Amino acid sequence: MKQTMIAAALAAGLGTGAMADSYTLQSAFGGLPVLDPAAKRFVANVSALTGGEVEFDYLLAGEMSPPFEIFDNVSVGAIDAGWSFAAYASGKEPAAALFGSVPFGGDPLSYIGWLHHGGGLELWREIYAPYNLVPMACGVILSEAGGWYTKQITAPEDFQGLNIRIGGLGGEILAKLGANAMSLPAGEISTSLETGRLDATELSFPLVDKLLGFDDVAKNYYFPGWHQPAGFIEFYMNKDKWDGLTDAQRTAIEVSCNDANLYALGVAAGAQSAVLEEFRANGVSVARFPDSVMEALRAAADEVYADKSAGDEMFKRVIDSYRAYATSYNEYQALSDLN
Repeated sequence: MKQTMIAAALAAGLGTGAMADSYTLQSAFGGLPVLDPAAKRFVANVSALTGGEVEFDYLLAGEMSPPFEIFDNVSVGAIDAGWSFAAYASGKEPAAALFGSVPFGGDPLSYIGWLHHGGGLELWREIYAPYNLVPMACGVILSEAGGWYTKQITAPEDFQGLNIRIGGLGGEILAKLGANAMSLPAGEISTSLETGRLDATELSFPLVDKLLGFDDVAKNYYFPGWHQPAGFIEFYMNKDKWDGLTDAQRTAIEVSCNDANLYALGVAAGAQSAVLEEFRANGVSVARFPDSVMEALRAAADEVYADKSAGDEMFKRVIDSYRAYATSYNEYQALSDLN
């Protein structure tokens, strides 16, 4: 059935000269490496697969809507589609954060495997349904860095009173250790570090972080990215607009997002080492968090998962689903490990 639908989308791409429908696609991000090219690739692929019948007008952060307001604007139909990060919706739906990243979770393959073969996508769409949105992953993100710090982190106590830009579940976990977590758009981070409003930040992996100039204002770069060992960029569309598409057009969008998933992961995977060398040349210390810090973070994560599962039924359903898939995935990975 799926092959038939893909064939139909490709057939549509041969074109019949039908008039194009144009849809606004608002990004929550600026022209960042990997994310911006992936979005442009998605737009081009949808156009090609539909023979130009579906065209997205791709807008960068702030061109139509502030990043944190895209969800609401697409929900009511003021914007047709969003290109964002699911954790931004966690204030409305706590379980949405689990579709941006799962702190101390698995690798990118396990994440996308769970989404498409472990029931994750069905749960995600159930969460967004009351908001008149249809979501999907449209860019799988490599494990991030642990973050930039203006001072060294040598023990869990160093997080006490620390002002850090980190959203979603990562922020709640750090709050357990006494940090003041806050959400800021990417464009405000460097200035906030420079002025002392922030003591630390996380954003992405080295290739993206370099563009924001974090290495000029913070000299301690920590790994691993415990808060996001894998991530999704999300595409979502107003359901009324989605329902107005043909089956072939909807399949073209889904196929284009699957392509974006592979593209984003592949581009990022081999592009980080050279950037790390640039950071070191600029006086940055690149290091792993001490074991005591990782142990404290993991314990705090377990507390957050337990608290949120007790307080939100959907959160419990999603994390239980993720863990069930991970158990099966991890067993085979352990047997296959060459080390």
